[in-house]
Amino acid sequence: MISRRNRYELFETNWLMMSQNPGGKSPYLQGHLLGFVGTINILEAIDAINKTGTIKIKIGNGDVQEQLVDFSGSTPASLTPSVAVTALNSAGFTGCVFSVDSETGRLKLSPNDASIIWVQIYGDLAAALHFGDCRFNEGKGCYILPSFDGDLKSVAETEQWDEDTTIENDSPLGVPVKYTVPGKRSGTQIVVTDRLSLWAAKQMINGGRWISGTENTPDIYEPPASANSRPGRVDVFTYSVVFDKMSNVEGDEAFVRERMYIGCIGRQTRTGGAGTNFKDSEYTLTAADYVGDNGKDYASPRETDFTRVQWDALGMNDILVKDWENA
Repeated sequence: MISRRNRYELFETNWLMMSQNPGGKSPYLQGHLLGFVGTINILEAIDAINKTGTIKIKIGNGDVQEQLVDFSGSTPASLTPSVAVTALNSAGFTGCVFSVDSETGRLKLSPNDASIIWVQIYGDLAAALHFGDCRFNEGKGCYILPSFDGDLKSVAETEQWDEDTTIENDSPLGVPVKYTVPGKRSGTQIVVTDRLSLWAAKQMINGGRWISGTENTPDIYEPPASANSRPGRVDVFTYSVVFDKMSNVEGDEAFVRERMYIGCIGRQTRTGGAGTNFKDSEYTLTAADYVGDNGKDYASPRETDFTRVQWDALGMNDILVKDWENA
């Protein structure tokens, strides 16, 4: 049992974000990734002649696997999840399996080891298959977008509560009778300010189109028009360190504290930048209650304290990837 004394928490130093599965479920909590349902056309995302396309997968802290997926035995213009499963499982990925989810009918990617929490799939083809609730040119799939290199500037959290409701019964002869119903907690809002300028983050939250460039064409980001605005839902995790004494040096940390915000909706905007100053990215996000796979209601943020040994065992730095930028 871990003894609890006075604790002192330092400001957050790292954070990460990940798109939710289609249907508004957390990949982190579900332990698997979901893609499309029904019939889709993926011709734009593959070689139109050879009917092949590249996908990258990372299972836990394993190596990034990049494989060429062959859809020549199918009809890419009218692809179904069951046909996609055959092509994807034949591509040679290890440590995972594709299937059709029995509950939703969606394409599903699961790790062979059920204890693995973080699963990532990315690239234009992964987006075309609707992983990360993406579409072709509308994201890069379902992956962790981290800020673990000292670029996080601040995190501000505000709990949201409904107003109290007061019912009053007037009396001409006596004191009015009052009945007050306290306001309920309706969610949590966080505002994250970070130095990094990322179209990936903007697309995850605001929606819109991120069209990858080539040697001869520029990268393009187009914000969503009001008629087809489809803001994304993301899971956000922030990390701070906790101490048990007043004076500390690096390495004295008692815990690394993780705060988990599930199903955040909001916006990303630019701030600052006047004169010779750099611009920052500001993320204003609201996390409401969510329903777990057990059917129970939960609220954000859930706080978890990892001992230094437990945190090192997670190997987060080996889980994070950055090659999605050019996937």
